[in-house]
Amino acid sequence: MRDYHEYHYSLRERVRYFAEAVVVILLVSYLFYHSVFAVILLVPFYPVYLKIKAKQLLQAQKQELCGQFKETISSVAAALNAGYSVENAWREAKSEMEQMYGKQALIVQELRYLLAHVALNVPLEDLLNDFAVRSDMEDVVSFCQVFFFAKRTGGDFIGIIRTTAERIGQKIELQRQLAADLAARRLESRIMNIVPLVILLYLNLTSPGYFDVLYGNLSGICTMSVCLAVYLFAYALSEQMMQSIAMV
Repeated sequence: MRDYHEYHYSLRERVRYFAEAVVVILLVSYLFYHSVFAVILLVPFYPVYLKIKAKQLLQAQKQELCGQFKETISSVAAALNAGYSVENAWREAKSEMEQMYGKQALIVQELRYLLAHVALNVPLEDLLNDFAVRSDMEDVVSFCQVFFFAKRTGGDFIGIIRTTAERIGQKIELQRQLAADLAARRLESRIMNIVPLVILLYLNLTSPGYFDVLYGNLSGICTMSVCLAVYLFAYALSEQMMQSIAMV
C-alpha cells in the first residue's frame, strides 16, 4: 500500500511540473543571463523543483487523508452504536466513504485494503497499526494506540472513537481557520516574490539594451548571479516564515 512518508507523482503530474520547471528555467535564463548556456546550467533545478513540490503535495495529501479519516471513524462510531460488530462497522464506513469521496479516494483505498486483509484473518489492530506507521500522522497513531488498548481490555469502543473523531475534527477546524487567516499574508508574499521578476522583465521588454552591461561579460554574470542568489534566499526565507506561522 501507499507510503505517505514520500509523495509519488502520477504521469500527469510529472508532465505538468516538468512544463512548469521548463518555464521557470527559461525565464530565469532570459532575465538574469540572456544566454542559452544558462538553460543547461539550470537543468539541475528540475529535480530540486520536484522535491519542493513533493513536500508541498505530501502535506496537502496528509491533510486530505486526516479529514477523511476523521469522517471514517465517525462513521465507525455510528455503526457500532447501531449494533454492528467492530469489523462490520469498518465495512459500513467504507460504503459511506465511497459515497462521500468516491471510490478512488485515499481513505477508500485504505479501507478496501484493510477489509481485504481482515477477510484473510489478519488482526484489525495490526492493519490499523500498519496504516498509522505508513500515514505518519499523529492523530492516526494516537487513535490506533487507544483502539488497540481498548480492544485488548474491553474498553468503550464507541466512546473512544467518538471522542477521537471530535478531537480530530476540532483540530482540522482550527487548521482551516488558521489557513484562512494566513491566506492574505500568503498572497502578499507571493506578490512580493513575483514583483522583482516582473520589473526585470518589464525593463527588458520596454527598454532594450538598458541592462546590456550586465550580460555577456564576467562582471555582469557575477553580479546577476549574486542578485539571483539573493532573490532565491529571500524567496526561501518568505516561504519558511509562512510555514513557521502555519505550524504555530
